[in-house]
Parts: sequence; structure tokens; C-alpha cells
Amino acid sequence: MIIRKYNYRLETGTVGTDDDNIASVLYNINRMEMKVSFASSDVKELDDALGELFFWVVDSMVHLDWFMKASGGKTDATTAAAVIATFEDARDIVREVWPFQGDASKAIAVFPKVYKMLLAIVPSILALDAQAVGRV
Repeated sequence: MIIRKYNYRLETGTVGTDDDNIASVLYNINRMEMKVSFASSDVKELDDALGELFFWVVDSMVHLDWFMKASGGKTDATTAAAVIATFEDARDIVREVWPFQGDASKAIAVFPKVYKMLLAIVPSILALDAQAVGRV
């Protein structure tokens, strides 16, 4: 691994970037990891945790959009579309249960599902980052 400006230890290993926007995306995915085993049935706690998850997904989408605009078309369009679609799917999954609507088991199941979805596309996010700076 090459040391970068921002480095994160994810479940799949340590990743890094020099780009502020990609760093925000990776940071949000890293923060999701601590919610994977969230298991409260308290309505307020559950609603707050789902709100955080929704924020992390949407904030990542915003930073990804900024990254794509700043990259000036240097990234592979197919990879970018797949990453964006995965974030949109994750956002829609969280929207199905937040604001909390009373089914705690369904809501709790969203945390690991969304995290695993986004963790799976980290290699594609890093590939976009590398393409943008010509490291490919």
C-alpha cells in the first residue's frame, strides 16, 4: 500500500486516497462499519441511527458527484455509473425504513446490508480515484 493523504482501515483492508472527496466517501463507509451490529429496539435510538446512515450515504453521493465533476471525464463511465447506481440503491434501501416505521428487525437489517453493498464497491471507487489522477 502506498501512503496517501487519507488512509482508512476497512474490513477489507487499508485504503488510501489523496482526493478530499474520495476521502469523504471512504470515511463515510468506514463510519458505517460501527453500525453493522446495531441492535437497539428503542424507537429514538433506531431512528437516530437510521438518520445517520442515510446522511452517510447521501453525503457520499454528494462527494462522489463533486469528485466526478472535478475529474473532468478522466474516469471510466461504466465504473462510475455502477458506483453511482450502488449508492442510489443504498439510499433507496435506507429510505424504505427511515424515518423509522415500527419494524425494528427490518430496520436493523438495513445496516449490514447497506454497509456490505458499499464495501463491495470500494475497489471501484479506488479505481476511479486512480483514473482521475492518471495512476492507471
